Amino acid sequence: MWNANDAALKTASLIEFLKERGATAALPLTADRIVVDERVRLKCRVPVCDSFQKNLMCPPFVMSVAEFREVLSRYRESVILQVTEAIAALDGRRPHEEVYASAGRLHELVNLGEKEAFLSGFRFAAGFIGGCCRLCPVCVAAEGGRHCRFPFRARPSLEAMGIDVAATLENVGLPLAFPVRGRVTWTGLILLG
Repeated sequence: MWNANDAALKTASLIEFLKERGATAALPLTADRIVVDERVRLKCRVPVCDSFQKNLMCPPFVMSVAEFREVLSRYRESVILQVTEAIAALDGRRPHEEVYASAGRLHELVNLGEKEAFLSGFRFAAGFIGGCCRLCPVCVAAEGGRHCRFPFRARPSLEAMGIDVAATLENVGLPLAFPVRGRVTWTGLILLG
C-alpha cells in the first residue's frame, strides 16, 4: 500500500545519499512531470546518432516510446540528478574524453542510487543515464552481439526512452546548457516505485 509520507522520507534519504556521493543536484520529481516526446527518439535517427543500432542501451534495442510511456504511468515519484564538472575547452567538433568521464560518474551514481532505492523499499526502482551507455569501449551490438557484457550495470539513456530532458529539467528548475562551454552537466533519473 502506498504511503506518501513514508515515500517522501525515503526519497529525501535517497537524495541525501546521492549528494553525499557526488551529485551536484538531486531533486524529487513526480513522475507526471517527466516529459516524454516521440521527437526525442527521432533525434536518434535524424541525423543518425553514432550509437543507433550500435549500443544495446539505445534504439532500436530498447523499448518503444509508447511502451515506456505505459510503464512510466505506473510510477508516482522519481529523483532527477545531475553531475556538473568543469572541463577544458572543446577542441573541434568531437567532445574529448574529459566530457565523458563525468558521464561515467553519473552512470555510477544512478546505479548506486537505484540500488539504494531498492534496498529502502522501492522494489521497482529503475535508473536512466544521460547519453549512451559507455561501459565498454565498443558495445557488443556494434559487433552483432545481443548479450550485454554488464547487464546489471548498463542503463539506457533518458533520450533513448523518449524523455525530453530539457522540458523535464524546466519542470524542476534545473539548468541545461548547450553548447557545452567550460562546464558539462549530465542528467540522470531514478524512477521510484
